[in-house]
Amino acid sequence: MNLKIVIKITTRTLLKPWLNVFNQGEELPSRRYDLDWLRVLAFGLLIFYHTGMLYSENWGFHFKSQYLSSGIENVMLLLSPWRMGLIWFISGVALRFIVARFSLGMFLTTRSVKILLPLLFGIWFIVPIQLYAQMSQEASLAMGFWQFYSQFFDLTNPLFERYQAGVWPHVDVNHLWYLRSLWQFTLLLVLAMPLLHHAIVHTIITRLCGRSLLTIFIVLLLPLCILKLSWPSDTFRYPMGALFLLYGYLFAWQPTFYSQLLRHWRVLLVVFTLGYIVVVLCYNTIWQNPAASQWQITSMDMLYTAQRLMGVLLILALAQRFLNHDHPKLALLNGAVFPFYLLHQSVIIGLAFYLSKLQLGGFVEPLLILSLTFIICWLVFIAARRIDLLSPFLGIKATGKYKAWQVKAGFGCGLILVSPLIFRLV
Repeated sequence: MNLKIVIKITTRTLLKPWLNVFNQGEELPSRRYDLDWLRVLAFGLLIFYHTGMLYSENWGFHFKSQYLSSGIENVMLLLSPWRMGLIWFISGVALRFIVARFSLGMFLTTRSVKILLPLLFGIWFIVPIQLYAQMSQEASLAMGFWQFYSQFFDLTNPLFERYQAGVWPHVDVNHLWYLRSLWQFTLLLVLAMPLLHHAIVHTIITRLCGRSLLTIFIVLLLPLCILKLSWPSDTFRYPMGALFLLYGYLFAWQPTFYSQLLRHWRVLLVVFTLGYIVVVLCYNTIWQNPAASQWQITSMDMLYTAQRLMGVLLILALAQRFLNHDHPKLALLNGAVFPFYLLHQSVIIGLAFYLSKLQLGGFVEPLLILSLTFIICWLVFIAARRIDLLSPFLGIKATGKYKAWQVKAGFGCGLILVSPLIFRLV
């Protein structure tokens, strides 16, 4: 038998558990417009949240305004527990739909290029302004941005001796950590797919969805609490994100789960509101109190973790109740999410750095930063979507018509470009 045929048969036999999962031609559920809207809103809220980080007195950030306030932290606690959990859940749902439409090879190729190409572009051409502002504030950097940027490409430059963290020395992901983790978690999810698609797992999830919402909440909360108790706080966002991604993937096609959320949206709203009030009170009396005991801090951690899950469930329920409909502009807004995410924090920090010299005050400055951030990100998106060569670097779908070989060649070139990054991340 021809060696090539033997290798092909052996490979297909070894990969059969995975090949049986991908591109099975099954009928997909109808499009979830509520999740489309949530994706737009969730990433849009990041602009408000990261602008707020400029002014929070007790929360670390790459750059700080002179107009600091501890009161703004109470407002940000409304979003802080669940904002990333929701994004990870939506990402898990999206992966479930993509897996059903793509072969294994195409899935790995397209996901790697579509995630890592914008990440690679971002860390070299978008994020540096954040490091410049940070070093200017912390280390009294005495040079203009373009002089700084010309030295940024030198990985051994002594200018960055105190700023070595990153994918490469001082070339860090900053707010783009989500893309790095999304790619890594996607690979882990692929490895686990034969188990996740096993009939027993499907039966367990289906039966769980038929239980009361309280039971579902407790079952989903327990792994989060265990992780919170056992994982270092400064890196907890990573396993938390992986778990919410898994939840989104497993519950993506469970209509009973979503109908339960819809039916109890008022109860979820009341419980979440009460939880928010308690979180704010405990934040000011426990987390901000150096004399707080360990049991108080642990109790606060558990409450915050429960509020994290409650917030995700509530937002999913509210989206079904009020946002489960199409709109002529929804597709355009969805297309803007990725470039907005890539650009927003660098635009925010860049604006804050230059506007801080004008001493505009604690009302005008943040208002101007918010307004200009939306305007600048939108203008870049509108311009970039007209240039197919630039679009993939900002996560924008190319609008031109291309032949199959051209698409394959494009993804091949993309894989070559991101291969150094792949070796750094695996």
